[in-house]
Amino acid sequence: MPHLYAETLLSPGLGGAFLWRYQNDGRELLSILDRESPVYGALGQAIARFENTVFELSLNKPSLIEWANSQENLQDAADQRELRLGGAHVFQQSIELFQSMQMMTDREDDPVRLSAIHHNIGDVMGFIGQRSGSVHFLEQASMSYEQALELRTAENTPLEWAQTSYNLALVMQNIGQLENDKSLLKQSLAGFKLAVNFLPRATVPDEWAAGLCSSGVVLYLLGTRRRGARTLEQSVVAFRNVLSERTLDKNKVSWAITQNNLAAAMQGLGEHEEDIASLEASIPVYDSALKVLDGELAYPLVVAMVAANRASAMLALATESDYLDMAEATVVEFEKLCQLFEGTDYVQYQTSALARKNEAEALVASLQV
Repeated sequence: MPHLYAETLLSPGLGGAFLWRYQNDGRELLSILDRESPVYGALGQAIARFENTVFELSLNKPSLIEWANSQENLQDAADQRELRLGGAHVFQQSIELFQSMQMMTDREDDPVRLSAIHHNIGDVMGFIGQRSGSVHFLEQASMSYEQALELRTAENTPLEWAQTSYNLALVMQNIGQLENDKSLLKQSLAGFKLAVNFLPRATVPDEWAAGLCSSGVVLYLLGTRRRGARTLEQSVVAFRNVLSERTLDKNKVSWAITQNNLAAAMQGLGEHEEDIASLEASIPVYDSALKVLDGELAYPLVVAMVAANRASAMLALATESDYLDMAEATVVEFEKLCQLFEGTDYVQYQTSALARKNEAEALVASLQV
């Protein structure tokens, strides 16, 4: 799926929307540029510099450039931060380039090229909006995708139409989360489902899996806001189906993301229904993701999020079952997270970890009576 957006890694343990760009699928953004152009090389390097970056989706963070300049704790070395700072400038400048190309391309003479330009503008606008928490940039991205969809149809260009529809649904999901707007989340879910129908698993399996995984995420977000359990159950089913394609052998990173999201959906269902079995079942699923992420792959902040999820599932299970030993173990796990975030820029995560630790300590005290 050629886009620049990061994928949601559900993080009920510490809260917030934790996003991770790892896909290495942004090269399509260069397809309409002249390979001899210096912009081609600069934009290609900028795309590469934003791989394996993680961040929290939240309103009104610093601009993309300020965000890139601040990424040094737990995840990024200072030299990589400086490279990303330069990349941030390139992305902002590329908007002007694509907009000038748009002005010079005739709708009647070359609708295919014009639709690609609109799509690319949407990618860059959304990329900046997602990282800066700017609803304005995300809305601009939405407008660009809608312009592309005036030229791309499901009948004539089904794959391109599905890709643009998918990215539009991603933008709507982001705005829906930032503004806590359930109606936008519902529209996003409908967009994902429609896009998946036009992404054949046999020919574009990665895109199919990404679309279905995004559907699972939105089902989870809606399910945690609803009284009934059916939406969370659908989320669990969606992630299980994704894992039929996203296997450990094919892609360890995407497999680990999906395992975490499946565990989070199972945990959410267990908490919603006060179901001990679902909570118990979620913990080994988190363990499987941690084994890969904390072993061969070096993503410390991602590991911290999954570890926090696991600890929160333990806390929920201890609360439902009155397991004193598990409650005491949960205190230890959140203490480790507090120490990890101490002295870093991730103050909100340290605050959340401390709050969960205090919650676990209160549970221990109540069970010891």
